[in-house]
Amino acid sequence: MAPWGCGGEPAPKVKKSQEDEGPSAADNVKFELPPPPDFDEGKVAEKWEDGAWSIYGLRKELEENVKIGDAGQEIELKGFVQDIYEPPVCPEGEKCPVGKQPHIWITDKADEKGKKRAMMVVGYRFTIPDYDAKRWEKVPDVVFEKGKQYTFKGKFKRFSDQGFADARGLLDFTYYKAIDPTTGTEGWIAPKAAAWHPIELLRVEEEQRKLVEKVNKGNKKGK
Repeated sequence: MAPWGCGGEPAPKVKKSQEDEGPSAADNVKFELPPPPDFDEGKVAEKWEDGAWSIYGLRKELEENVKIGDAGQEIELKGFVQDIYEPPVCPEGEKCPVGKQPHIWITDKADEKGKKRAMMVVGYRFTIPDYDAKRWEKVPDVVFEKGKQYTFKGKFKRFSDQGFADARGLLDFTYYKAIDPTTGTEGWIAPKAAAWHPIELLRVEEEQRKLVEKVNKGNKKGK
């Protein structure tokens, strides 16, 4: 039945133009869904060919590996230096907040951007008092270059001895592999003034030896 207009007369039919009957702009709209997440993004081998851990490998079994680090066991880790922390410059005459302790960020891939999969390496710089500076002046220091790959030795933990923290785990540094400028050979280099540095260990050993000798002499005199 045709629709009726006012006064009982049938309503006139409205003829659609070709433009009206053709496809509308809405018909050409395409809805594109975002690509599915790449669950393998950032995935690498758990260990390198030389047996050193990758960051991915350490974090894959996060809880287990953190327990090992907290127990004091060292691991070897290899990574590319992505970023080196530099304290902000304080203008002369102004009081500025104390900068953070030295630390670097490393990644599994040389071209990795952002800190999402990066890991902090901390605890590789110690303050040397003026009276002890001469003892360390010819000792190789720990020096990093951005973009270069290094093999590190340290403890994988959530909380470092110097106060750094990361829920995903960080490396509390003890050594790294580098060329010793005095010998020209590659070896494990410890930070200057670190309690575990060979020079410091020798000093402590010598002090203990002298103390034992002193005690033994005292015991002989008392007899």
